[in-house]
Amino acid sequence: MTTEFDYIIAGGGSAGCVLAARLCENPDLRVLLVEAGGKGGGLRSRMPAAIGMLPGTKRYDWQYLSQPQPGLNGRQIKYPRGKGLGGSSLINGMIYMRGSPRDFDRWAENGLHGWSYDDVLPYFRRAAAAPHRSNQKYHSDLGAIRLSPAQSPDPLSRLFVDACRASSVGHAVDFNGARPAGGGFMDFTISNGTRQDAYASYLPKRPAGLTILTGTRVLKVLLEKRRATGLLTTRGAFHARREVILSLGAFETPKMLMLSGIGPATHLNAQGIEVVRNLPGVGQSLLDHPNVPMQFSLLDPNLSTARYQRLDRAMWAGLRWLLTRQGPGASAPWSAVMFHAQADRDLPELEVFFSAAAYAPATGAGSSIITNGHSVTPGFQFDINLMRPRSHGSVSLQSNDPFAPPVIDPAYFSNVDDCDALISGIRFLRGFVAEQTMRTVAGPEQFPGAHITSNSDLREAIRTRATTGHHPACTARMGAPEDPMAVLDGQFRVRGIDALRVVDASAMPDMITGNIHATVTMMAERAADALRS
Repeated sequence: MTTEFDYIIAGGGSAGCVLAARLCENPDLRVLLVEAGGKGGGLRSRMPAAIGMLPGTKRYDWQYLSQPQPGLNGRQIKYPRGKGLGGSSLINGMIYMRGSPRDFDRWAENGLHGWSYDDVLPYFRRAAAAPHRSNQKYHSDLGAIRLSPAQSPDPLSRLFVDACRASSVGHAVDFNGARPAGGGFMDFTISNGTRQDAYASYLPKRPAGLTILTGTRVLKVLLEKRRATGLLTTRGAFHARREVILSLGAFETPKMLMLSGIGPATHLNAQGIEVVRNLPGVGQSLLDHPNVPMQFSLLDPNLSTARYQRLDRAMWAGLRWLLTRQGPGASAPWSAVMFHAQADRDLPELEVFFSAAAYAPATGAGSSIITNGHSVTPGFQFDINLMRPRSHGSVSLQSNDPFAPPVIDPAYFSNVDDCDALISGIRFLRGFVAEQTMRTVAGPEQFPGAHITSNSDLREAIRTRATTGHHPACTARMGAPEDPMAVLDGQFRVRGIDALRVVDASAMPDMITGNIHATVTMMAERAADALRS
């Protein structure tokens, strides 16, 4: 095969698939997409309700693990990241959430000119089709990713949304419209009962100008006099006539930059790597949405969707999905969410997911069904995600071995304000459940437990159960020219290196109010325009 292409994209995930598809709309271009995982897809990934079977599996998940976290009593956090064409869109929760318009206005106000919400909205509309949404200012029906509303929400989720409407939270009709505050039903990257991952959505047919290599690890970026000229991979060297784009994700992109001599000079020297460009921000500024669960039992356990975990019912749901693409197997296990704003309804502090079942780390005891290392029991659960944490972590190198996993330190709760914000969320939800609507079904609080009332005890409970919200970002971030920790300019170009860009969640300048997949695809759509201009 040829070893020379116009563009070379490292990483076949959400951003990489978008870039490959858009660049190949020009029939004169030759593009190489390099993916370390496999071809993706498969029944388990396509079936929405099978999401619990994906994380932790060698086929679909890179199975990253954090450093022990002092803020979590020494626990390590499992970080599922998608493995194969489609990247983490193969295994994510299928939730389509753009964030608040104010997030992007903040990016522009902080020096990223051209990144206001009005600037990025056309790219959101280009990326996703929402035929069920009539407001054409915010939505289109022509996007590559087909969206659908929550399908046949369970009675408990309907009750949760009613409770939001009746409370100070309020009702949100469209979380991807003018503002996300309130409670309501989400949109999903599901169409005709099937997960719409980035590869299936953007590359259902391979363009003539696109070459895809799967099972191929990138070892380093090839550089000549501070210009990217290609990639060294496990299948040899490949050369780019125009540009190289890294779309390896928030963990692997900074790792690849550093292996290539681009990053903090002191750290690179310590690993025996020649410094090509000293960029102290590479691998820094890691942000994630910390998540803490809150669980209640039910007065009537039969209301819980945990009943579908019983083997005979799970087999029935799976068979029905195989034959018709309908039924419980065609939907995500969740449908409703609350954005709780304590100070500013344009920038809610908490995103609270509602599940009509309770999930806990499996102990192997009892009759609960084990799913992805968790027991599923009758009850309901809030997953409280902090939207704009103040604790910043890092990604660094173990060594100069490209096969060694990166050192991931999210530094959860290194800023105590983050834990305090989650405590406020727990107290608010206790009051929310005690109000008339939810108290008709709610039994006793199971976690943290109604007897846990002091700030110190609540803080300790959070440390024992908090985990990732699965949204790592900002480790090679864009920033204004005067920002010393910015790695990229507003066009995704690596500072001081020609013909090299980063397009994935690591490029986000800071954290947004919501799930990040939609923003990553928007960014890739915008980057494709920048590359073609």
